[in-house]
Amino acid sequence: MDDMVKQAVQESIIKIIKDTSSIKSIEKSMRIHEGKVHFVPAKYRVLGGLLQSLNIKFGNFIEKLIAQVVEKDANVQTLPSSGKKIKFSMTSASDALIDRYITNRQLPNSPDKCDDLFVGLLQEIIRVENQAAAEKQIIAKDVDALFRAKTDQIVYLEIKYNDDHDTGKFVDINRKFIKTYAGLVNHLQITNINQLKPILYYFNPTKRWGPIYTPTTNIYRGSQLFDEFFETKFLDIDTYLRNLGDDPTVMGIFDNLYETIRYGKQRNQLL
Repeated sequence: MDDMVKQAVQESIIKIIKDTSSIKSIEKSMRIHEGKVHFVPAKYRVLGGLLQSLNIKFGNFIEKLIAQVVEKDANVQTLPSSGKKIKFSMTSASDALIDRYITNRQLPNSPDKCDDLFVGLLQEIIRVENQAAAEKQIIAKDVDALFRAKTDQIVYLEIKYNDDHDTGKFVDINRKFIKTYAGLVNHLQITNINQLKPILYYFNPTKRWGPIYTPTTNIYRGSQLFDEFFETKFLDIDTYLRNLGDDPTVMGIFDNLYETIRYGKQRNQLL
């Protein structure tokens, strides 16, 4: 793993921890919890809340980390819209097509495999969006990562840390994923389904949800994305992140956080 990437990762992680566990945040949380009756001491509820907040923010961090890998990797070319919130144009017809597709996939008689249905949906989106007379609306969507592969195909990534979302959130992710694809069809002037590949990527390879809305050909997990597209090795990043918790600087920040909350004083000046 590139030393510059390592440094950026460590600095980003430390900033997230410090921002989340500032003295101001601790004091505010303490006031809230001291006003509630509970057998768990308020100080430990505060600590638990901060750790949970960091856990959530780590998912957001992974999204930014993969986007950073895309930007630095020698095997791919990052496109200007990568990692940005972009305003796209999209027809109301495509919007309705996507909503209907999501709804139909929830019906009891919907087939287990969605490969052909998904391909048909993407082809229909391209057909509709390329009609000259079609009236289009403006949508704003985050593009987690967008790059051109060595094959010249453009790849759009929707990046998630874990495949562990509840039912409602899982539906929302897939709906947003497909609608962003529709916006990119216009933005990139896509006329053929092979020009743009949408991928829903989970950094953690553990599988919870099956291919309900997006087929397995468009769902990548763990090293699969790196093996196909990047020079960067997934194992390097995974190993570094696993060992980061034992980094003396990071460990010192957490030790200091505990001291601050438990005893009301700082062991050192890391926070």
